[in-house]
Amino acid sequence: MFIVAILVLSLLLVWADWVAYRRYVSPCPRVWVRRAVAIILIIANILPYVAVAMMYLSDKPSMVSTMWLITIYTLLSLSRLALYAGILIVKNCYAKWVVGVSLCTIVACVLLVGVVRTRKELTVKSTEILSARLPEAFDGYRIAFFSDLHIGAITSVTEMCRNLVEQINSLDVDLVVFGGDLVNVSYEELSPELQTVLGGIKSRDGVVAVLGNHDTGVYVRDTVALPLEENTRRLKERIAQMGWRVIDDSTESVVRGEDSLTLTGIGFSHELLEHRHSASVADSLDLRPIYEGVPRDKFNISVSHMPQLWRKISALGYGDLVLSGHVHAMQMKFRIGGCEFSPAQLMYKEWSGHYKEQNSHLYITDGVGSVGFHLRIGAPPEITELTLRRAD
Repeated sequence: MFIVAILVLSLLLVWADWVAYRRYVSPCPRVWVRRAVAIILIIANILPYVAVAMMYLSDKPSMVSTMWLITIYTLLSLSRLALYAGILIVKNCYAKWVVGVSLCTIVACVLLVGVVRTRKELTVKSTEILSARLPEAFDGYRIAFFSDLHIGAITSVTEMCRNLVEQINSLDVDLVVFGGDLVNVSYEELSPELQTVLGGIKSRDGVVAVLGNHDTGVYVRDTVALPLEENTRRLKERIAQMGWRVIDDSTESVVRGEDSLTLTGIGFSHELLEHRHSASVADSLDLRPIYEGVPRDKFNISVSHMPQLWRKISALGYGDLVLSGHVHAMQMKFRIGGCEFSPAQLMYKEWSGHYKEQNSHLYITDGVGSVGFHLRIGAPPEITELTLRRAD
């Protein structure tokens, strides 16, 4: 979907560049000016194809470099489109350049802030989950939830991870939950140094984690040398070495005195891989084996990397609270008044934040890392502090 969007944008830009070139550059009497502009436009337009080639033709692509190419392309493309919106649409000769240059400057500044500042601004969001089913002993129970680290795609990854650990530990929560996509392509991204750093996350009930689509090895090019199952096994092994508990299609109990709640993790099956961005993925998926033997009278927290499974979980009588990631709000979130908008809404019914239907809550974090490009607009990296409250 992301690559298709880039290709569609590139074709639109080629057409707009041609129109602008014929109208404003061709009449220029200086040959060197016409050639220079043509070369610049050609280079700007081939960037996404170079990035796709790096991504698909290399056995171990440099994801950070690839994403920088796409980031530069996005900056140049959207800024140019803003310029063209002025000079090609406005008819008044003077006003068209004022409007075009102003729009181009505004768009470029917004994008640069997203690259330089917003994508590095790790923030803590707090929300309360009220439920009459919550045991009294867990009233005030606090969870730090984060997801979508995408280690292999982060610039200054060690610094980011240290900041993440420091902020989570400063919250002094009861439980830490990770929602999947720890790595971006291969288990090798979780290096011994990063294992040591991330292994420093502490809470009274430890750290639990599920896997996301990027953790399965589905994006590894040489799956003969490194099959999906082997990549997943090695990643789980390294996660366990950090002291985190992987709850993969399994349930554990959290006990406080005589009360307890259940904590279920949804693993990433092959069926989920095939439909990871589909709204209908849950239609034929049978989650009953995962919850077999899990008592329905206990408050249940389910961790599913994909939020599309929320209603399926709730229909089985579980998921008083479902924690998900995966969407990132597509790293672009815009606020107008009290409403939020994102390109993610074109693909996902629930895409960011807190949702509630009947007695079931869903929280979707915007994630920590980036995918596709080193850019976040209005959707900074997020750690979520959830406080469970017993409703009367």
